[in-house]
Amino acid sequence: MADQCLLGQLEDLDVAVAYALTANTVAEAVQRHDCDPVAAHALGRAMTAGILSAASLGDAQRLNLRWAYEGLLRTLVVDTGPDGATRAFISPPHLAEAEDEAGLYGATGNVQVVRSRKGAVVAHGTIKADLLDVVEDVNHFLCISDQVESAMAVTIAFSSDPTNPVSVCRGVLLQALPGCDLLRFQRLRDRLYTPQPRALMARREESDSLVENILRAIVQDEAPSLKIRLRQAPAPFFRCSCNREKMGAILRALPYADRMDIVRKNEPVVVSCQFCRECYELSIEECIQAWNTPTAK
Repeated sequence: MADQCLLGQLEDLDVAVAYALTANTVAEAVQRHDCDPVAAHALGRAMTAGILSAASLGDAQRLNLRWAYEGLLRTLVVDTGPDGATRAFISPPHLAEAEDEAGLYGATGNVQVVRSRKGAVVAHGTIKADLLDVVEDVNHFLCISDQVESAMAVTIAFSSDPTNPVSVCRGVLLQALPGCDLLRFQRLRDRLYTPQPRALMARREESDSLVENILRAIVQDEAPSLKIRLRQAPAPFFRCSCNREKMGAILRALPYADRMDIVRKNEPVVVSCQFCRECYELSIEECIQAWNTPTAK
């Protein structure tokens, strides 16, 4: 199944909808970072939450989400945009030692969200990640920091095929529009997490009617003549923006003593991108050139 993203509205309820199918995008990230199943579960759900949150942004905008927890899972970053281009990393990528959610997330954490346009920050915020779940913590940010009533759910499942490790990854985001009845929206939010829509989201196969069936299972009798309007948005895909010049910027952050140590050894320096794991070998001449290049402001 090809990844896809749909945007739309439940017109009679004044509710915006985002739907994303992300199995291929998540699978590439999982393979690049050599994630074990526990880390893959967290990474895939976080990536899908980011894709859903960014799908309705304006052109040339980017969304960067950073989770930091006190448990075995320390850091998770997703960088995505409305064009579908997404990259992510998780640290550490092996989390099987966590015996339960308390061991995985710890006592608390925080979520930082940065929106940018053409490299310039247009909005940012940080909240406590006390719900201790990557999807629920982002949804909480949307409700509290963005002040938009939201409901988000992501389902992920894996296969035994190492070349195609993610069999299903789907997400749904509902957001209240101006004029929405918030009591009714709360009922939709509650039903999003009930067995019927979750079972539909977990289906291995995709069909033309699946998204509508999921939404109708959430709405039920709230709007007997429900009108669902959906349109195709750019499909998500894994893409990293790293290059040799950006790796030079990393070298410019090294202290003077470390730079001198590199020069004394007179050996190429290997720098790895944390998002895609691509390795760049820079010669001593390239290192010196990077150090002599002024940092862009």
